[in-house]
Amino acid sequence: MINKLPNNSTNEVFTPHKIGNLEIPNRLVRSATYLSRATEDGFVTDDLIQVYEELAEGGPGLCITGVSIVRKDGRQLAKMLGNYSDEYLDGLNRLADAYHDKVKELGNNSKIFLQIGHCGSQSTHWGYHGELVSSSPVENTILKKTPKKLSIKEIEKVVDCFADATERAKKAGFDGVQYHGAHGYLITQFYSPYFNKRTGKYGGSTENRARFAIEILEKSRKKVGNNFPVNLKMNGSDRIEGGLDIKEALELAKIFAKKGYDSLEISSYIHEAGRTEEIISLPPETQKDLRKRNKEAYNLELAKYIKTELKNQQKTDIPVILVGGLYKFETIQRIIEKTPIDFCSMCRPFLRQPNLPMIWKEGPPYPEATCTHCNLCTNEFLIKGSKSKGVRCILEEKLEKKRRRKQKKK
Repeated sequence: MINKLPNNSTNEVFTPHKIGNLEIPNRLVRSATYLSRATEDGFVTDDLIQVYEELAEGGPGLCITGVSIVRKDGRQLAKMLGNYSDEYLDGLNRLADAYHDKVKELGNNSKIFLQIGHCGSQSTHWGYHGELVSSSPVENTILKKTPKKLSIKEIEKVVDCFADATERAKKAGFDGVQYHGAHGYLITQFYSPYFNKRTGKYGGSTENRARFAIEILEKSRKKVGNNFPVNLKMNGSDRIEGGLDIKEALELAKIFAKKGYDSLEISSYIHEAGRTEEIISLPPETQKDLRKRNKEAYNLELAKYIKTELKNQQKTDIPVILVGGLYKFETIQRIIEKTPIDFCSMCRPFLRQPNLPMIWKEGPPYPEATCTHCNLCTNEFLIKGSKSKGVRCILEEKLEKKRRRKQKKK
């Protein structure tokens, strides 16, 4: 028997807010999280659906799925969702329906977006094994791979793939989509000066480097209309010399907002930046040992700066989602109530506690998320790849084994 969420909270974290024309019931977002639970060919599995059913029961305002790839050469890691042909439509429909069925049972009105993306030049040995593509032939110094520069015609084909995947998401029944334009994915590789060394239509100026993300949006709008929410996850900074900085990120955000993106999720880091960190986190956007390092809400200043400036013009005043290092309810409450940020997004805490929004809605008191940011979850899938049982809280798994051994001894 599933307990319904209490409805007596007046806390602003649990007030509704819109993305486009879609009402999101509260300000807690489950950020897109790679789960390694699709088949080798990227098809939806029962195991994957079960994860999203548990998240639906937890009651976030919005759940964003792990990335679904628009082409075979866009696969970064093992068992990523596929979204590059209609063969995947039935599975995606099952996933969306399963989530909505749980939401209907609970009455919590939670929404689900499908994340869509292409990894460009940063496919690991667990991902695509053929020739990689990017905006420019800039070596990925982490993976020791140099991609092929996409021609104008090839760029147009990739844009079409994004638009087709967006239409597929709408047909499957998702409430909206998010394009993965952060952390060095292909969209990043076009807008970031670290990767993009082109001249001409897609290179040079900020406007030209933004063109790829804009053409994806424009082509998708022709297929899904203006009332289907489209979000972009982007970096507020690449956090590396020669990469995107906050000032240019703001200019990009203004362009994206004016052109019709319904909301932006602000993150940071590209993989190469991980080498400059005092503690190497892989990938670097999954910052390790946050509590010990006092790195709570480490993207807050980036997101605040962008949102504050976007609010100054009616044409750019769109919702901004903050992600990165959030685990205390009081911090999230303060951000929502005292800053212009619209939503707060979490990844790893939901791996250990998919019911975290329900726990917090029953407060006060508001316990901290029990995720320790140990990064055992990321280490496991990077090491085991296709042999991983799925991305999950490895620490909790170890603790559960200890508890069982103690019970047996009794």
